[in-house]
Parts: sequence; C-alpha cells; structure tokens
Amino acid sequence: MKKSLLTISLLASFSTILNATNFDTKISIGATSAKINDKSYTQFGLGYTANTRLNNDILLGFGNSLSYGNVSSNVDVYTADMDLRVGYELINDLTAYAIGTGVYQYLDDSSGFGLGYGASLEYKLTQNVALEASYKTTNMRYSTNDYDYDTSNIAIKFNY
Repeated sequence: MKKSLLTISLLASFSTILNATNFDTKISIGATSAKINDKSYTQFGLGYTANTRLNNDILLGFGNSLSYGNVSSNVDVYTADMDLRVGYELINDLTAYAIGTGVYQYLDDSSGFGLGYGASLEYKLTQNVALEASYKTTNMRYSTNDYDYDTSNIAIKFNY
C-alpha cells in the first residue's frame, strides 16, 4: 500500500510540472552504485529533473527519482529521492550542481527517511541528450536505527 501511494504521488508531481514553460525538463534512466553502511549493491532508476535559468545564469531546479535494488538475497530496496538543485554552467554544455536531497526507502518490510547532500556534473551531448554523474550521501533513519546511504550514479537524460 505504501509503495502504491508513493508511486502515485511521485507520478502526480511529475505530470504537474511537465507543462512548465520556463523549465528545461529531462527524463533520465540510469544505474547507481549504492551503499547502505558496509553493504554495496546496484540499483536501477528512472528520474526527472526540471531547471530554470535566472538572469545571473544560476540554475535552480529540482529532481525526483525512483530506484530499485537488491541488497542481498530476499532484501529488496525501493528508493524515492527528491532533490533541490543549484547549478552553474562551467563551460559550454558542462553544468555543475549542488544538491540537497530528501530520501524515502522501503527496505526489508520497513521504511527509512533521511536528508543529505551531494553534487553532480551534467554534460550535454546534443540539444536533447545529456549524461549526468552524481554523488550523494544521506543520513537515514530506519525503525530505531540510523544508517548512511551513499550513491554514485550515472544516467542518460532526454529533453522533451
């Protein structure tokens, strides 16, 4: 039930902002090397980012993503990230972003929540295709335990 409500709310937020006129919007698919405390695993995700350029060339935006991974046998992890992004185009077609993130995870029949930070680099290959590499670290609260959730991600992004 929780997974369904989370999925519906994220899809609703995606569709609400799809028609924004001043946003550079991209859909992404990617793979992430994730680590929960000392356990590393791979997760696969689908994401969405929207950015707008201010008069001083600073980019402000946000991103959402849904990911799935398997930490160990019979332990699946579903993750929803919601990011706030501030960026600047360093050179033509290469943009750096600072990221503040909120994360919800469904892990081993329980939920975890956390806040964190990170950075990313996005390189435009063409007008409609870009590559993004990012790193984020998040301090998570799961039941009564705290844990660290770190991710390194590579994604291909498509404008529409």
